[in-house]
Amino acid sequence: MNRISVVSLDKKLRKFEKSIKSAALKTLKILKKNGVEADIYLIGDRQMKFLNKKFRGKDKTAAILSFEEPRNFIYPKSQFKRIGEIYMSIPHIKRQAVDSEITDYRLLIVKLLIHGFLHLFGYSHKRKNDRIKMEKLEQALSKEIKYSNQRQRVIQRPGNKEKRSNFRLSN
Repeated sequence: MNRISVVSLDKKLRKFEKSIKSAALKTLKILKKNGVEADIYLIGDRQMKFLNKKFRGKDKTAAILSFEEPRNFIYPKSQFKRIGEIYMSIPHIKRQAVDSEITDYRLLIVKLLIHGFLHLFGYSHKRKNDRIKMEKLEQALSKEIKYSNQRQRVIQRPGNKEKRSNFRLSN
């Protein structure tokens, strides 16, 4: 069992919380990770730009940022191991989907969420070999989640009221 909390720092983004939590839990399950805890924050461009400048020195917004949990930080006893935090700018992701000619931005959200988790588990794309390894794993996980979603009919189109699963990325 894993523990994921999804927090929207903008009221308009609350509608994404359940579906992103579901995608996060599914990602951890496919990665065969158990007993981990992570926080996911849904934020706007202004907040993302601030974080990106403060922690990466880049004065621009980003789609996603991941921060690994400090190694020697002392926490109260828990059955879960904290792995870190993921920050997602949904407005930026929507624009990135349009710019990349991705017809369904919800699939990009899932792909970027996977990317964020891989960083929390120590994957990097600084060196070419690491980048290739990380991209292959991202693609495999994306396909697995997409296949699972199609099989279970869990990514639903806007306006489809069918309640087969709680994994829906709303508009």
